[in-house]
Amino acid sequence: MSTPARTRPPKLLASTVVEELKRAIQDGEIKPGERINEATLATQMGTSRGPIREAIRVLTGMGLVTPVANRGVFVREVSIPEMIEIYDMRALVFGYACERATEFMTAARLKALQSLMAQMEGAAKAGKGALYYEVNLRFHKTVLEFSNNKRAAETYESCVKELHLFRRPAFNYAAKMARSNQEHRAILEAMASGKGAEARKRGEAHVLSGRQRLLESLHD
Repeated sequence: MSTPARTRPPKLLASTVVEELKRAIQDGEIKPGERINEATLATQMGTSRGPIREAIRVLTGMGLVTPVANRGVFVREVSIPEMIEIYDMRALVFGYACERATEFMTAARLKALQSLMAQMEGAAKAGKGALYYEVNLRFHKTVLEFSNNKRAAETYESCVKELHLFRRPAFNYAAKMARSNQEHRAILEAMASGKGAEARKRGEAHVLSGRQRLLESLHD
């Protein structure tokens, strides 16, 4: 028997609110620039305003919402020039991580990356853009983890958080998902061959190609 919402621990409830709000923002149900109404959300989710406020604090730290003095909290808006700058930094960090991950590559690590790539191929063939997006994030995060550089991983994650508001629509088309995964395959080929410099080059090119796909999606 499930525990009634009113008796659940506040932290658990707030984490549920975080996930629901994050999904709504990333899916475009709550749009960039839109004000977050605590009272309305509390009513819709059947909870008090306390967990909503706690969730908003978490989302602020994730860069998804922005508090404005005397006005409220709004869904973060990222301009195209900002997005381009973030992608430039992302490309540098991911390229570096690809080279470092090549240096520390093992059979088990290569197998893990190949498994993620296979999952993305399946999502692309099925036309499941949302699934591809999520596995794509895991693939990149795993490469950063395998670079054995926590600072690089933290910097990369910071960039990714800021881009969430822009990126998901870029994966709504099968052709773009297939192109993206061809680039993943090229990166893994370089890694498997121990070609760190080539992996770095392909990693940077992949992120910049992703930026181009995103810019194209804004005009589709």
